[in-house]
This record gives sequence, structure tokens and C-alpha cells, in this order.
Amino acid sequence: MEISRKELDRIASSVGSQSNTESCDITRKERLKQLSDSRVAEWNDTLAAKSKARLEWKKDKTRQEEEQRRLQDAEDAERRQISRKDALENAEKLLREQTEKVRQFRQQQMLVETLDTRDGQLKEQEDKRKKETAMEELWHKAVMDDIQKAEKTSKQEMDKDKQRSMELAMDLRRQRDEREERIREQQRRKQEEEGRIIQKIAVDDLSAEKAEMELKIERMIKAKESMEKNKLLLKQRQEEISRQEVEETKKCEEEVAKRNKISLARADLEKKHFEQINATRKMLSDKASEELKKMAKKECEIFDRDVKLRSEKEKEMIATRNKKLEQDRIDVEESRQQQLRSKVQDAEAEKKLGDLYAEELARKATAQQESEHQKQLEKRKQNIGLRKIQLDQIRENERRVAIEKANALKEEQQVFHELKKEEDIFKDFVTKEIENFKVQGKRTILLEKTLQS
Repeated sequence: MEISRKELDRIASSVGSQSNTESCDITRKERLKQLSDSRVAEWNDTLAAKSKARLEWKKDKTRQEEEQRRLQDAEDAERRQISRKDALENAEKLLREQTEKVRQFRQQQMLVETLDTRDGQLKEQEDKRKKETAMEELWHKAVMDDIQKAEKTSKQEMDKDKQRSMELAMDLRRQRDEREERIREQQRRKQEEEGRIIQKIAVDDLSAEKAEMELKIERMIKAKESMEKNKLLLKQRQEEISRQEVEETKKCEEEVAKRNKISLARADLEKKHFEQINATRKMLSDKASEELKKMAKKECEIFDRDVKLRSEKEKEMIATRNKKLEQDRIDVEESRQQQLRSKVQDAEAEKKLGDLYAEELARKATAQQESEHQKQLEKRKQNIGLRKIQLDQIRENERRVAIEKANALKEEQQVFHELKKEEDIFKDFVTKEIENFKVQGKRTILLEKTLQS
């Protein structure tokens, strides 16, 4: 059981300071006890509440077990009554079946049923023979029809196969002609495409030279902006030009294998063009490197000046940050001292409340022990009462069993007296069986003789 801080404060405030007179203390204690008992009575997790719930559960369980025992006794009695009745009926039936007259009557019944079964079998055999004859005739007719259809179908299939073969030969011839036509068309288109590619390559070479000259002029203008940028761009451009030249050389070599005259002329032009490009590139790179060196020197001076300004600003920021950290440390130290004082005060208050709570728990434990002792005494009394009830029930069951045995003996005596009426019952039984056989259309002469005998 847990009590919150708020409830402890309420208990302490309700207790208050001790009075000088003993009557005031007793009144206050009684009032506190009543208040505590009224609050605890609503709780379900106390020892008293759990003990009470456990006793109520045991009472309910005992009552349910007693009701189940009574229901079981009633069911057993009813089941014994039904089994006794069935046993008597079976005994009557067995006794009736064991008599000589009933045996003879059953033999006559079996004979009549055997004769009827034999007549039915003969009739079924005759019907089966007729059906088999009809099926054989139908089968012969179906076989002859199938033979005629097969002959007609085989002739039609031969004609169809011949027609399909002719159509297939015509299709193959047409497909071969179409394939040859497509091949000729593809070869013609390929030759035309190669001619267009050759013309396009010649035009692209002229346009590429013009574009390259324009790019060179633009690079010369932009080379003055930044040393690092121009070096990087120059390097990338050199790699790109080299890659393009390698690719163009490979293309030229491939074209040489196909067309010797065009390849030789293109190789001469590419060689001259490459030499001009290298000469121009060298001249531009020398001029650009001198200008970039001057710009790099100027940028280094600007960078040194910026570094000095940045270092001064960082020193000022570090000094300001140190002052702020020192002030924060002082504030934290003051807050910690204040928290320590608060903890000491809270510990003293907790100690006082703990003493009050211990006294209250000791009083409750004593009262609870007394109530547990009282409940155990009540439980023993209840167990004694239950034992008396069980003994009374046992005596009642024994008396009921004795009465049932006496009734069973009387019923058995009545059975022996009823055997005298067996003759009339046998006649009624035989009459009913004969009527049933007549309804079914069976022979009843032998059964009537048994009844007359």
C-alpha cells in the first residue's frame, strides 16, 4: 500500500499539536481512526479487503460445489432409473426371443425372406441378360458407324494435307522473294547512308575548326580572371582536346580501312591542324601564366590582410565568451547551494512525516491482527457447520439408495408376474409381423401355420 506526500501532509495536519489534556488526545485519535478507516474501507488492495474477498470466494465456491453435488445426485438417480428401465425391456425381449415359439417363428421368417430374395435374384438376372443383349447390339452398330466415319475422315484428311502442302510451298516461295527484296533494299539504303555520313564528316570538320577558333579567342579573354581557374580550365580543355583528337584519329583509322583515299587526305589535314593548335596553345598558355602569376600575388596579399582581421575578431569573441562562461558558473554555483538547502529542509520534513506514518502503520497492524484472529474463529465455526451438513447429506443419500433398492426388488417381482401375459404378447407380435409381410407382398402361409400351431 502506497501513500502519497499529499495524504501524509493531510494526516500530519489532522493530527496537529498534542493537547495538554488526555481527553483531547483520545478524541483526536478516534477521529483520525474513523477518518482512516473510512478511507481504507474504499480500497481494494488492502489486506483486510483481500481477506474479505478471499472468504467470500470460498463461501461461493462451497455453495457452488454443494449445488453441483445435488445436481449430480439427481442426474445419477435419473440415469439409474433409465438404465433399469432399459434393462427390464431388454430382459423382456430376450426372454421372448428365447422361447421355442418365437424361435420357430423367426426360422419361418428367415425362410420366407430367403425365398423372396431368390425370386428377386432370378428376376434381376433375367433383366441383366436382356440389358446385355441390347448393349451388344448397340455396340455393334456403333462400331460399324465408327468404321465408316474413319474411312470418310481419312480420305478428307489426305485431301487437306495435300492442299496444306501446296499452300506451304507457295508461302515459302513468297517469303524467299520478300527476303531477297528486303536485303537488296537494305544494301541500297546502307550505301546512301554511308555517302551522307562522308559528306557530313567533311562539313563537321569545317564547322569544328571555326568553333574551335572562337573558343580559343574566348579563352584568351577569360584567362585573365583567375590563375587557379584558368589552369584548371586549361588542363581540362587539353584533356578534352586530346581525347577528341584520339577519338577522331580512331575514327579516321576506321574510315581509312573502308575508304583509302578519303582517309589519307583526312590524316594530312588532321596533322596540320594539330600542329597549328599546339603552336597557338603554347603561345596563349605563356601569356596566361604571366598574367595569372600577377593576379595570384595580389590575391595572396588580400588573403593575408583578411586573415589578420579575422584573428582579431576571434580574440574579441573568445574574451566575451570567457566572461559569459564565468558569469554562468557563478549563477550555477548559487543555484546549487540553494538546492542543497532545499534538500536539507525536505529531508527534515520527510523524517517527521515518516515517524507519523510508522506510528499509524503500527496501530493498523495491531488492529488487523485482531481482525484476522476473529475471522479465523469464524472460519472454523463455518467449517464445523459445513461438516454437519455434509454428514446429513451422506445419511440422506444412504436412505435414498436403500429405498431405490427396495423399489427395484418390487419391479423385478412384477416382471415375473408379467411373464404370464407372454402368450398374448406373442400372438400380437406374430399378427403384426404377418401384416407387415402382407404389406411388403411377401409370402405369409408359413407364418400363419406357425401362429396356428
